[in-house]
Amino acid sequence: MTTPLGFAIVTGILAGGFVAAPTGKDFTPMTSGTTLSLIGLWGASPRDVFAVGDGGTVLRYEGRAWTPMTVAGTPHLTSVWGSSASDVFAVGDGGVILHYEGRGWTSMASGTEKILDCVWGTSPTDVFTAGEDGTILHYDGKSWSGMASGTTELLMGVWGASPRDVFAVGMSGTVVHYDGAAWRPMVTGSTQPLAAVWGRTGRDVFAAGGGGTILHYDGATFSAMETGTAAMLFRAWGRAGDDVYVTGEQGILLHYDGSSWRRAPTGTTEPLYTVWGAGPEVFVVGGGGTILHR
Repeated sequence: MTTPLGFAIVTGILAGGFVAAPTGKDFTPMTSGTTLSLIGLWGASPRDVFAVGDGGTVLRYEGRAWTPMTVAGTPHLTSVWGSSASDVFAVGDGGVILHYEGRGWTSMASGTEKILDCVWGTSPTDVFTAGEDGTILHYDGKSWSGMASGTTELLMGVWGASPRDVFAVGMSGTVVHYDGAAWRPMVTGSTQPLAAVWGRTGRDVFAAGGGGTILHYDGATFSAMETGTAAMLFRAWGRAGDDVYVTGEQGILLHYDGSSWRRAPTGTTEPLYTVWGAGPEVFVVGGGGTILHR
């Protein structure tokens, strides 16, 4: 089993866990048909969801079962995002970028061999991916081009409130922000590796990572939040500022209700890499082909 470069680095140097009262409804396992790690997750709707991971694994859920999709080779895929069910991007090791246009997955020229750890966008003509050595690429609907990130740190997460309000996070507490003109560093007050970023707006943003770190940005400053764990945290997603999930090692899934973070029951000790949902439904994927659904 392998993990994204950033996850492997920080999981190797950080360990931890905690016991907390479960909250919310239980998550139930789904049959994935694979024992390979699933690392990236995104859906166009609760009945059209894509998961990607080790060995070129791509699965699609259309409301009944998860079925495999064919891609060329066996690339290690780390993240997936789309603007619709027929416009989906997956990224991974060696600068791999795959694109699904409704018929099949095709390779795109990325112009790099760096590991790409995350992908996110606002439209078919505005997509960002980031990764090794501070690499940030942008897709304008025609081609991918490199952007000056202002950092050489590994970047593991990217998310934005708009095309001119984008955050990328990485090692050593790194956060860089794009305002439509340039990427600029932000002061976080943390040296922990940051792997996850998600927000409700550009003034209500959560970043998570090593040592159980979760930071909240209010539009002016980042502040540390109490999480009750020292575990490595991987990805974040939410419906609102008071309904946020963060995944982590050892089966950890944290939920924020607007006042505190508490551990949600998952029934697994596998690392949980990514969470995504729509409406009342939430999906989580992780090690050993784990897929959970609520």
